[in-house]
Amino acid sequence: MATVNSQGTTSCIDDTVLNKQSSNNPNVSKIRNPEYHRNCKQAFNSINEKHLLKNFLILHQNICGILRKTDEFLIPLFEISPQVLCLSEHHLGIDEINKINFSPYTVRAQYCRQYCKKGGVAIFVNNNIQSNIIDIEQFSKEKDLEVCALRISLLQKSLITICIYRSPTGNFKYFVNQLGTILNKIFRAKSYIIVCGDFNINHLETNNRHNQLQSLLASFNLFSTVTFPTRITSNTSTLIDNTCINISSCNYKVSPLSNGLLDYDTQIMEILNLYYVNPKSIINLQGKWIITPCLILLLL
Repeated sequence: MATVNSQGTTSCIDDTVLNKQSSNNPNVSKIRNPEYHRNCKQAFNSINEKHLLKNFLILHQNICGILRKTDEFLIPLFEISPQVLCLSEHHLGIDEINKINFSPYTVRAQYCRQYCKKGGVAIFVNNNIQSNIIDIEQFSKEKDLEVCALRISLLQKSLITICIYRSPTGNFKYFVNQLGTILNKIFRAKSYIIVCGDFNINHLETNNRHNQLQSLLASFNLFSTVTFPTRITSNTSTLIDNTCINISSCNYKVSPLSNGLLDYDTQIMEILNLYYVNPKSIINLQGKWIITPCLILLLL
């Protein structure tokens, strides 16, 4: 199997794959030739810039209800094309959210309320990105902690994305305790973690709740990245939405986007040099190799 190092260069297929091929196959003997390996590696390195994508954009928006806002929300995003959309307060039931047309995005993880109105969280992912849901619904409780998560496949590491909504009238103790349980459950040293959402805790103020949340996040090497107000009204300016990461080794930038839909500004995080394979790239190399989203396969 091919591997990609920290510089984004691709090395040749592992010998374990070749061992599965027939020893009588002349193509296997050819590929075992060291010179063929060198030529193959040079060819892959030469196409990396074209077929490896870097810079990963994740967007969070308190949408205050998706219905009748899909076009107005998506059109401003076409130019920047984030890979992941994290939405809090979508206000939909489970049957409704699966029918939402967010092309080219598909809902991959969600939590929907069953008893109270409104609320809910969802993560939409570009159809070209591979991801798997992480089942943490057992920790969700309406108003107190509404949460969903998924694991996104990257070249360096997996990227765990968690989207959260906490109602301002929710039980804060439950929120902190269960968030800690979730992070303890999914934390992996070899994974990047992003926690974003509407916490309804003003990060521009220092108080007991703010300190408890920051202490919990820090225990998992997570730190807040948003420094600008995320909700601005005629009388208030607060930072109640945030994006927290453990990716200190990568460069990133966070910026607001005002789409005019709400008094909540969108937060867009761009993580630089976070490589992933361009899923649209299927390249036949010397008649023997193709690139797929996850693997480099040998065709004989």
